[in-house]
Amino acid sequence: MIARIETIMDTTPEKLWEEIAKPSSLQYVAAPILYFHPINGTDLNSKWEINKEYNLRLYFLKVIPFGFHKIIIKNFLKNEIVSNESGLLAKVWNHTIKFNAINSNQIAYTDIIEIKAGFLTVFVWLFAYFFYRHRQRKWKKFLTDISKSKETANGTS
Repeated sequence: MIARIETIMDTTPEKLWEEIAKPSSLQYVAAPILYFHPINGTDLNSKWEINKEYNLRLYFLKVIPFGFHKIIIKNFLKNEIVSNESGLLAKVWNHTIKFNAINSNQIAYTDIIEIKAGFLTVFVWLFAYFFYRHRQRKWKKFLTDISKSKETANGTS
């Protein structure tokens, strides 16, 4: 089953790219719904690497254990990121992020998630739909906050 969630963000592809390349941003946009705790030497403080396996312990609301989650970045292109993911409930959670400029300060942003979770697929799909709406709202806030802090630092506010 495929979940496709789209939005428009007030940013540029370059600004989003700068932040989305950092695994640490995953924690921000997922919180407070999901929290990823790195295990087995997984580092979320550098940049995403192609074909590297990121092993994580997943928590719902930061306190309820939700099993393990694995992320493998397959493509990390200028305006598209593809990851193959899996976890306790979803044996397949393949995620594609696409974004393109609409004009000089807006982008069209899309999350596409392929979900295979057996008889739970419909329920996991519903969760994914609401979770990615949440993530997109968090991205918008994060990018706005970063822009404001850079303007303040440059004395342009």
